[in-house]
Amino acid sequence: MYQANRSKAATDFPIPDYDLFDIGAFYFAKKTFGKVDISGGIRLDRRNINWADFYVGTDAQTGFGKQVNAAVSGANLQFPSFSKNYYGVSGSLGLTYNISEQLLIKANIARGYRAPNITEIGSNGLDPGAHIVYLGNRTFKPEFNLQEDIGLIAYLKDADISLELFNNNIQNYIYQSRLTDANGNPVVIVPGNLTYQYQQSKARLYGAEVAANLHPAAIKWLTFNNSMAYVVGLNQNKELLAKQGNKAKYLPFIPPLQIRSELKATAQHAIGFLSKPYVKIDAAIFADQNKFYGLDDTETFTKGYTLINGGIGSTIVNRKDKTLFDVFIQVDNIFNKAYQSNLNRLKYFEYYTASPNGRSGIYNMGRNMSFKVIIPI
Repeated sequence: MYQANRSKAATDFPIPDYDLFDIGAFYFAKKTFGKVDISGGIRLDRRNINWADFYVGTDAQTGFGKQVNAAVSGANLQFPSFSKNYYGVSGSLGLTYNISEQLLIKANIARGYRAPNITEIGSNGLDPGAHIVYLGNRTFKPEFNLQEDIGLIAYLKDADISLELFNNNIQNYIYQSRLTDANGNPVVIVPGNLTYQYQQSKARLYGAEVAANLHPAAIKWLTFNNSMAYVVGLNQNKELLAKQGNKAKYLPFIPPLQIRSELKATAQHAIGFLSKPYVKIDAAIFADQNKFYGLDDTETFTKGYTLINGGIGSTIVNRKDKTLFDVFIQVDNIFNKAYQSNLNRLKYFEYYTASPNGRSGIYNMGRNMSFKVIIPI
C-alpha cells in the first residue's frame, strides 16, 4: 500500500504532509488429523513513513493559518522532517478439536504486530472537531502482542452457542493521556482546548465473548440472537502505577460490558410482491464504565445506557419472481435516549460552569431513521 497525504486549503494542521508505504508477505497452512484441525502462519511486514520539513504561517487576509515555505517571514517549523522504517514478524498457531459434528473446542496462540500511524508519531496541532491538541511521539516503537484464546462452539438443532475467553499481553501499547506540567497542571497550548499526548507502555487485555443464537426448528420464521462482550484493559507501566496508583490502573477508552439482543421475524413465503419480508427489534445494553484511566482527568466515569432499535425490510419482486430491488428501513434509538458513549471524545468537547444534569459535553445521536434501497444491475 502506498499513501500520499497533502494539505490543500487547510487552516489547521494536526498532522504534516506525508508519504507512507506498507509491504508484507505471509504464509498460511492448514492440516487435518482425524478430528483435529491444525492451522498456522507467519507474516513479515515493513512500513516506511516520511515527510519533509513542514512550515506554517499566518494568512494576512484571513488571519488563519496556512502552509508556507521556509523563506516566508514568520514561518514556523511545525513538523520537522522525519523518515523511519518499522519492521514486524507476526504469526499464529491454532488447534480445533471436533468432538462431534455439532460440538468443537478450539485454542489459539498468536503474536501480533502494529506499526505506529501518522497521528501517533506526527501529531502536533489542533483538531478543531475534537477540541483537542494532539501531540505525537517520534520515538515510538511498533506494538507487539502475545494472545492466547480458547473457545467452545456448539451447533445445535435449535441454537448456535459459543463461548470464547482471551488474554492479550502487549508490548509498547499506544494510548493517549492528558498532558500536565511538572506541577500537575493541565498544559494549555491553544486556549480553550485540551492537550493530549500519545504514550507507550506494557498493557494487558483480557475478557470473554458469549453468543447464543436461537432459531427454533418448529418456528422457522423466528430468530433470537444474543451476544455479550466484556474486556478489561490494564496499564502495566510499573513506574506510573507506583507513582499514581489506581488512577492509572486501567487503559483509557476501553468499551464497557455490552449485551445485544435481536428478535427477528421473517416470512418464509412471498407476500404479494414482497419476498421474505422481515421485522426486527433489538436492544443494545451498555454497562457503567467505572474501569477508566483517571489520571489527569483523561477519562471520567461513564453511566450505562440501553438503546432500543427496530427495522423492517424486504426484497421486492415482479410477477415473474425476479428481484427488482431490496428496501430497508431502520430506526435507531427509538425512544430518543440521551446518552454519552465512553468512546466518544465529544463527551469532553464542551464545558459548563453549571450543568442541569451534572454531565458536560456533547451527547451521542438521538432518534435516527435511515432508508436504504439496493438495486441490482
